Amino acid sequence: MCPTCGERSRIITRGDSDGTIVSACCEAVIPDLNDAPTALVEDGKLVCPFGDCGAADDIVELDVATRSNEMTITEPGVISVSLGDGYFEGDGFECQQCTRRVSLPDGYELNYP
Repeated sequence: MCPTCGERSRIITRGDSDGTIVSACCEAVIPDLNDAPTALVEDGKLVCPFGDCGAADDIVELDVATRSNEMTITEPGVISVSLGDGYFEGDGFECQQCTRRVSLPDGYELNYP
C-alpha cells in the first residue's frame, strides 16, 4: 500500500545511490522496505551486519559532491584545473564487500578531520 495515497501499487527502486524502494504511483518511500540494519562493532571495527557477509572494517560513507574548480590556460593547448571548494552531502552508508546499505550504531558521531 502506498503511504501517500493509500492505493495498492507496484514498488520500484529509485535511481539514487541507496536504491530507495518507493511506490510506483506517488514515488513515496516505503519505510519497512528501506530499513538498513545497524553495523556491528567488534574489536573496535565496524562489521557488516549481514550474516552472509560479516566483513570487518569495510563500511563506507556514500556522499554526493558538488565542487567548483577554477580553470586556467597554463600554456597553449593545456588547461590546468585546481581542486577547489566543495559541498558534500552524506547519502548513507554501505558495506563495500556486499554493497548493501547499513546504518551506524547509536552513540557514535562522525568526525571529519
